Amino acid sequence: MVTRKLNVGLLGCGTVGRGLVELVARNHTLIRQRTGVELAITRILVRDAGKERPGVERNLLTTHPEKVIDNGCDLVVELIGGIEPARALIQRSLARSKHVVTANKALLALDGFSIMKAAEIQKVRLGFEASVCGGIPIIRALRNGLVGNQIHSLRGILNGTCNYILTRMTEDRVDFNDALAEAQAKGFAEADPTLDIDGHDAAQKLKILAELAFHAHVPAQAVLVEGIRHITADDIQAARELGYVIKHIAAAECSGDCMSLQVHPVLLPGKHQLAGIRDENNAVLVRGDAVGEMVFSGKGAGSLPSASAVLSDVVDIACHQGGFSASQGKVLDTHAPDDHGKHYLRFPVDDPSAIAAITTVLERNGIGIARAAAVWAKSASAQNQVRVLTQDCLRSTVETSLRDISASGVEKGQGIALRVMD
Repeated sequence: MVTRKLNVGLLGCGTVGRGLVELVARNHTLIRQRTGVELAITRILVRDAGKERPGVERNLLTTHPEKVIDNGCDLVVELIGGIEPARALIQRSLARSKHVVTANKALLALDGFSIMKAAEIQKVRLGFEASVCGGIPIIRALRNGLVGNQIHSLRGILNGTCNYILTRMTEDRVDFNDALAEAQAKGFAEADPTLDIDGHDAAQKLKILAELAFHAHVPAQAVLVEGIRHITADDIQAARELGYVIKHIAAAECSGDCMSLQVHPVLLPGKHQLAGIRDENNAVLVRGDAVGEMVFSGKGAGSLPSASAVLSDVVDIACHQGGFSASQGKVLDTHAPDDHGKHYLRFPVDDPSAIAAITTVLERNGIGIARAAAVWAKSASAQNQVRVLTQDCLRSTVETSLRDISASGVEKGQGIALRVMD
């Protein structure tokens, strides 16, 4: 086998960057034996070249981007994150006919199509497997493996922080704040977890996947986003009693010239394919016209899983030189789905006898009730509740009823309305 050398310039040496350096060093011989490619990291851009980085050669470090991009490298790996200067450095790399690999989901969600188009014009390749679901090869599956399929829908658990929190709340029966603190202590959640727990991280990832799956540009505002901040231990327990688990699900569907995208917590039956995805793991359920349903699952985050995805893109580009066509960028109508199905509702109330007024409003609006319960608070700091599991009904009808119940004055505080996904 003829050995070909690929020089790699690395922008950023944080958690994933160090993981990439570690993997290249550890598996250098294995990669060469399997692919005939010898990888060499030529320079690494960092903010502080004097900072100690175990396993990273100090003489490779620089604080000057041009010494990475213009140092004879064949490919640039961008692991800085954020919008700028990452976008400018990627554009500069592409303009100099460098292949680019990035894990930058925020940038791709914002400006992915123009970056793909720039790569296409320069006849170089753009890899971004690590931008969604860490080490799970879902990007490659949508771009290559399922290219002969018409993809109808995607549903998945795309955020490891949310999934870890909900797993701990379900299995350890702790409240949201305790589960979040544990996720932060273990490095699964940032000090400011807003992007994760409010659903925006999953929305960025869903947008990237939907653009690949449906070959269309997805406006950022097309994704309806709801996080898990208001999920309580009581909701987890109520779901358990009803035979469900609560998961944070990202879903995209395409029918004809219309698509819908939403990120939200839902109740899943215990036997659902996504119900058993635990802790920081991710999973994506893809439905295509030829393959039917396929599930991709695995570690969704972390140093080595993400670095593994970056490395797979690097090796793939080394083995398959040449450009890749950008998505056609066709325009599809987007709409807010008026889901038809069961819903779980929780209302904080002063007096559990408010169940009569609440169920009356629901029934007056044509919502059938499968189960309803008045629940007394178990402590002085807790609140009395009314919980309802509806029959199949339209989401718009539920929202109308929630407004009517709020206007009646019987609801005392923040309630919740979750869809049930069968």
